[in-house]
Amino acid sequence: MDTLRKLSDFKALRRVSSVAALMILDSAALVVGLVAAAYLSGADPAAVTMLSPVLLAAWVVLFAAFDLYNRAGVRRSPGSLVLAVLCWTGLVFAGSLVYPEIGLVPAEVLLAGALAMPAVGVLRLLYERGIERIYRRGFGRIPAVVVGNAIERERVRRTMESTPGAYFFLGEVDLGETGGVLPELRRALNETGARVVILAGAERLADDETLDLLRSAWLRGVRMRVVPGALSLMSSRPVLSRSMGLPLLKVSYPRLDSSQRVLKRALDVSVSLIGLVALSPVLLAVAVAIRLDSSGPIFFRQKRAGADERVFLCYKFRSMREDAELRQAEVEALNEADGPVFKMQVDPRVTRVGKFLRRWSVDEVPQLWNVLRGEMSLVGPRPLPVRDFERMGEEHKKRLAAVPGMTGYWQISGRSSLSFEEMVRLDLYYIDNWSLSFDLKIILRTLGAVLRHEGAY
Repeated sequence: MDTLRKLSDFKALRRVSSVAALMILDSAALVVGLVAAAYLSGADPAAVTMLSPVLLAAWVVLFAAFDLYNRAGVRRSPGSLVLAVLCWTGLVFAGSLVYPEIGLVPAEVLLAGALAMPAVGVLRLLYERGIERIYRRGFGRIPAVVVGNAIERERVRRTMESTPGAYFFLGEVDLGETGGVLPELRRALNETGARVVILAGAERLADDETLDLLRSAWLRGVRMRVVPGALSLMSSRPVLSRSMGLPLLKVSYPRLDSSQRVLKRALDVSVSLIGLVALSPVLLAVAVAIRLDSSGPIFFRQKRAGADERVFLCYKFRSMREDAELRQAEVEALNEADGPVFKMQVDPRVTRVGKFLRRWSVDEVPQLWNVLRGEMSLVGPRPLPVRDFERMGEEHKKRLAAVPGMTGYWQISGRSSLSFEEMVRLDLYYIDNWSLSFDLKIILRTLGAVLRHEGAY
């Protein structure tokens, strides 16, 4: 049961499954209409059988053109359904008159359209009723956090509970938080794991606050929906959620480079997957060396601050002794870096194998798993341990406005020899000037820096 719920949470899987199911039902309705029309008219079914792939393709294409495979609020339009069937009937009817040699009888085409229309209507009605029953049982519904004042949150919550739809209530944030809405929203998303934010009363937020919320949701892969009031500054496409009983506007953080972002993620997935498979013999050899060199686990897992201050477990090969974190207080006074970060060129906690791994940056390779999971990217600001993050000022935290990377701009510009302020400055420069070509340039220069052991210790 839980496995089914988890699978239904995947947005892409839900969408593809819905479209595929509707296409199958629509095709079945047309087949019923064609077969029944051939039987009633006494026509030769051979012509229909030969042309069925073309007829089905035209049927599905027209349904798509009339948005009948769109989201529920759009596709549940009887008028669009009738128009799509009429257009198909008209086109095929005209084809049977112009090309009588194909074997279709005009009267048979009209009868097929007339029979297919109620068939497709009934099948789609049963499908939508089935989806509603699935939602009522808790399957496929998306966990949501509601942001607004007490009255607005209660209204949205009552509506969601009385009219089960695509979303279910999981948490709430007060729009009038004294410390600001953004920190509370981050906390709520971290605690609940919600995948949608429903914002009520957005017109009372300043433009900068609204953009901060949108950027936070975008960095986390969380969708934002707005209950419209006097919201006129947003030019996003409105999406009416009839199943929930409230009109919701679909809004997103402005991205002028969305196609490059998709390519960046595709590069991350392909390189990390190929790298993990191709380097598996090396990874196995390193694992054996670590185990033989010192006691303790092979991998070192550490909580680090990622995009939008979201904490995740970062994986590395263990290069220090097992009690390294427990001995952190002993070496704090020996810190050679300025600012909140900790760096030591000769750290007594590093093992013999660890020195080799660090020199060649092999200890970072397991982070390909973080890249594959989407917690990191190949290129981006380096994720800092929670210890360092908690000591950073708000201005420094702006470097978290991007997905962290295995390598970054500051790593090819001096690496460990840079001051903390210089590191932040280079990270912010990367965020403001990001492009796919910039990433490729950093990757190539990183390979050179690794081979020359620049700043590695």
